[in-house]
Amino acid sequence: MTDNNLKRQEMRRKMTAIRNQLTLAEVTQYSQQIADRVSQLQPLQKAQVIMGFSAFKNEVRLMQLLERWREQGRTILLPRVEKAGNMIAVEFTGWENTSSGPFGIREPLGEPFDTSKIEVVLTPGLVFDYKGYRLGYGKGYYDRFLPQVNPQAFLCGVCYEFQITENIFPTESDWPVHWIVTERSEIVINWDYF
Repeated sequence: MTDNNLKRQEMRRKMTAIRNQLTLAEVTQYSQQIADRVSQLQPLQKAQVIMGFSAFKNEVRLMQLLERWREQGRTILLPRVEKAGNMIAVEFTGWENTSSGPFGIREPLGEPFDTSKIEVVLTPGLVFDYKGYRLGYGKGYYDRFLPQVNPQAFLCGVCYEFQITENIFPTESDWPVHWIVTERSEIVINWDYF
């Protein structure tokens, strides 16, 4: 195993431990601050097809915002992990049309959505760096999925401020986001979307 792989593993371990220590009150407060910031972003205000995610453990919780957008008539997508290990986007039509996925995360039932029609992807991660690269849990779902999305889509990472680091030592398969929103700041990687 290379030095960089060891560094990435250590980052995952450390960040998971820190995030697990957040209280429910902190997760709720920070998530609300992040949702407020996200909803003010121009690409999000214009988008009609938005892919979000259902939070896992102490991840940022954006479902209230996503459900509000759905009630406004926007198409909201959530990820679903397939047996082959790939992730697809499926329209979220309500909790009654979801089931528990392989990691205990609620996933939507239904047909895969056409990735060329996705305008925004709100992307979770364990660690993000200042170039927009992210570390997830090591399964590579988002790194395989994001290259399939419409190249014009706005990719927005969401995480807590403490999850930002100088360098995640990206590999060739890592796919960067265009913007990162935390409860305290926004990190711009690509101004082309504004």
